Amino acid sequence: MAYAQGSANQARLESTRAQQAAMALAREALIARAANDTNRPGSLPCPAQWKPTTPGDGRADLLAGQHCPSLIGRLPWSTLDIPQPVDDNQNTLWYVIAPGLRDHQSANPINSDSATGLSLNGKGDIAALIIRPGAPLPGQKRPSNNPADYLEASLSQNNPRDFKTAPESNDSILSITRGSLMAAVELRIAHKLRDCLSAYARQTGRYPWPAPLSSNFGEGRSGSRFGRVPLSQPANDGEGEHQPMAWTSASCNFLAEPNSWWYEGKWSDSVFYQFGDALEPEQASLQIPGQPARPLLVIAAGARINGQQRPGKDVADYLEGRNAAPSRNGDAEMPDNTFDARQRRPDHNDQIAH
Repeated sequence: MAYAQGSANQARLESTRAQQAAMALAREALIARAANDTNRPGSLPCPAQWKPTTPGDGRADLLAGQHCPSLIGRLPWSTLDIPQPVDDNQNTLWYVIAPGLRDHQSANPINSDSATGLSLNGKGDIAALIIRPGAPLPGQKRPSNNPADYLEASLSQNNPRDFKTAPESNDSILSITRGSLMAAVELRIAHKLRDCLSAYARQTGRYPWPAPLSSNFGEGRSGSRFGRVPLSQPANDGEGEHQPMAWTSASCNFLAEPNSWWYEGKWSDSVFYQFGDALEPEQASLQIPGQPARPLLVIAAGARINGQQRPGKDVADYLEGRNAAPSRNGDAEMPDNTFDARQRRPDHNDQIAH
């Protein structure tokens, strides 16, 4: 008897671990989907709904107009390209998407400061929820595609939509916050920009002059070493007449297209770069404590913290710590060469690609 009970307990423990692992995999897959979306970084797929013709296919529903058919549904595991995550009864896990992160142009801008429109028991800035239902409670009938037959919670109709769990709930909920989702998006975008700048330097023998914080129209300034991605470059490296910025790689054209995710998502406002020497792109003079010197650093600002105001003309409205050195304001011709690459925390959320 004791042996049988022990075996049953072990089986339950292994089942719980497997389901927790499935939920963790689903979380990572959703974050990866948001980070690697080349159409609208930071967006998420709609939930999958049960259909009589294709039950349990795991494909995200198509948008109905500008919105997902439902904010609550099954996890779109096939769309995410992961194994089907199931509960104890082999039912696909449930998923709630933040309406502000739907993959549609009407949700723009989607970036680190975007309101997600979803909260969990009153706690805001939720990007998505992954839910594993517990055993059915009285009145719940399964199988079903009615959330009430699985979940002891309600989704409010006000904004933000609050997912409020009932006291008797036996569901397991894994939340994805906006901060954790956008951290991956910011880093991917920073690395993408670094690759574009490096490709430009390889092809032309120099980095493009950045648009410093003193720039009014996104024009690159000769002599500036820190700033945003420029829309134009000074003709013949002189002041005065400018010519449109021309990127050397077709994969970087999003930096010049006004309707691209880069501009529609307003990432162009919060991602910066600095080099050691524009005309000697291999010169490594930028320092991150404990790491080799680098010739180029790209830094993506996280969500606004500490009273930061955006859009702004002060680097401290975007970056923190030493990254917000006053020498990076104005034309930034002699900016500090040292950066902080700390782990994200409430008072510091910059992301650096080097």
